[in-house]
Amino acid sequence: MKRKILLIPLALLLAISLVAIGCPATPEEPTTPTQPTAPTEPTEPAPEGPVELIEANWTPAQMPPPIYLEAFDFTLNQWMDTVERKTQGGVQFERYPSETLVKMGDMWEAVKMGICDIGMINVCAFSGQFPMTAALRVPGFFANSIQGSMVRQALLEEGYLAPEWADVKVLWFGTNAPHSIACRTKQISTLEDLKGLMVANMGEPEGSFLEALGAVSVAMPATEFYLALERGTVDAVCQDTNGLVAFQLYQVAPYITEIPGNANSCMVVVMNLDKYNSLPPDIKAVVDQNTGILGSICHGKRFDYNVASCVAYLNALEDAPPVYVLPPEERAKFFQTIDPLIDAALADLEAQGLPARDMFARAHELVELYSSWGF
Repeated sequence: MKRKILLIPLALLLAISLVAIGCPATPEEPTTPTQPTAPTEPTEPAPEGPVELIEANWTPAQMPPPIYLEAFDFTLNQWMDTVERKTQGGVQFERYPSETLVKMGDMWEAVKMGICDIGMINVCAFSGQFPMTAALRVPGFFANSIQGSMVRQALLEEGYLAPEWADVKVLWFGTNAPHSIACRTKQISTLEDLKGLMVANMGEPEGSFLEALGAVSVAMPATEFYLALERGTVDAVCQDTNGLVAFQLYQVAPYITEIPGNANSCMVVVMNLDKYNSLPPDIKAVVDQNTGILGSICHGKRFDYNVASCVAYLNALEDAPPVYVLPPEERAKFFQTIDPLIDAALADLEAQGLPARDMFARAHELVELYSSWGF
């Protein structure tokens, strides 16, 4: 009897323990399986629409008749058309030429701050801000615009110019046609004729060259040249041949003299860095494939093509004399006057710790290379 009494509490204790650890004392009845639910259709992401990019530049929208070619922004417009086409509408540009959104002198800050996504920078308008880039504006250094564009783009990619442009994405470097002097009142037949004249220009090193030749340098944006000539604020302007036609400066300064191998303006098409980095990979690939050295070649080619058309147009004007070309002895005097200034400018850059002479040596090598390629 005592054995049976002891076994009962043990059985009860075992049952209590099983319940305490969550194990049922008896097996549960099997549940009826539920019917499988139909798979849900995957939800497609809502279409995001095209990437919209705001482009601004300061140049005239179109050359006057009979040329009918866009002056400075022709290559830029062609490039935007190409990107829109190659992305099949994945990119759409809002285009603001002729300072309709941003003034020439405000373009650098406008691109950096994102007021516009893409802008065209004229280095001349930012005196002292791009010293290495501006140093290449040396008379006679480049044989043509395409050569100058390619050399500058190569120097950027090799690191000589990159520090000055680190705040933006450079799409390409471009070089304009050689400059001429357009005067309101007289033909500049010799360098002596420049003495005492107030000559508008877009900044260094051009201003120093003009001062060395006896002129009075007046720095201002090219977009203000016409009004300054019309009002008589200046006697003449220093401007590339394409610009003389694009801004119709010949209307108020009909006496045009070709300056020998004068400094070429440097145009840089840049993009807001954050906007560039935010582009979808496929769109960024299209941008990259159509910029760089390709953009530089197209830019230079366009300017070289336009020069002959512009000179022919100016020479055909009935109420103005043809473009005057300085004779060889005056051209020689020109270079004798400015060569010491170039050496002094390089020395000044070296004193600031900038590798100006190394850059010039490399630029000469590139000029020889591109010349051998037919550029």
